[in-house]
Amino acid sequence: MSDPRVQHLNMYHNVHSEAHAKMIRRIAHLPGWVPHELKRTVVAFTDKWYKLSRGTRCVYTIAGLNVLVFGMWQMPRLLPFMARRFLHDPRSGLSYTMLTSTFSHKDLWHLLFNSIALVSFGTSVANKMGAEHFTAFYLSAGVLSSLASHLLAPLRPALILPSLGASGAVYGVLGAMMMLFPHAQIAIIFLPFIPMSLSHAFPALLAYDFAGAVLGWRTFGHVAHLAGGLYGIAYLEWGTQYWNRLVKFIDRRKN
Repeated sequence: MSDPRVQHLNMYHNVHSEAHAKMIRRIAHLPGWVPHELKRTVVAFTDKWYKLSRGTRCVYTIAGLNVLVFGMWQMPRLLPFMARRFLHDPRSGLSYTMLTSTFSHKDLWHLLFNSIALVSFGTSVANKMGAEHFTAFYLSAGVLSSLASHLLAPLRPALILPSLGASGAVYGVLGAMMMLFPHAQIAIIFLPFIPMSLSHAFPALLAYDFAGAVLGWRTFGHVAHLAGGLYGIAYLEWGTQYWNRLVKFIDRRKN
């Protein structure tokens, strides 16, 4: 880069995109009171970030949002706001919480479990789909799994409880992963970490959640899991063609 302030950072840059170059210039033009070493550290992180594929950055961004919302749950003063805006309660009359609750985790184990699964499987799916396509797919899987729980809740009024978590969306990712990479290996925690192909393990998980939904188990959000997983399978089988048509339509409108 020819910008003298960038050159002043005295770092070699293999610029990966125009967005990467703009970010480096912004860092270089931070006020003079910002320590030089801090700028160099941020630039080094930026270089590593933009070295990742767009799909991988998309998945890490979603995981980062999950961590951010988890941090908000840890602030006592925010608890009333979080309970209102980041829990989905079928009795609340709010619909947007079907989306916001997808990023919401109150317990550390819940956050870690979903984040590890998302990063482990989501990066492969996102790199195959592309960042924009994966984002739309992930959000729709989260909303649909919340909607399924919402619609079926009246069948068991005693079990109507506020829900939260990315599990439904993550199950959607697992369903998509099975369709794209059926021979990928997975270890199910309930089966003493015995490696299995995803095409065998995922149907076993869905069967477990189907039993939980029918029998009214309250261990997990079984209806959301089941809906998310089936959506992931169905979307990869039939839904991608509609996404491709939408992209072509938008491209024609731009031209």
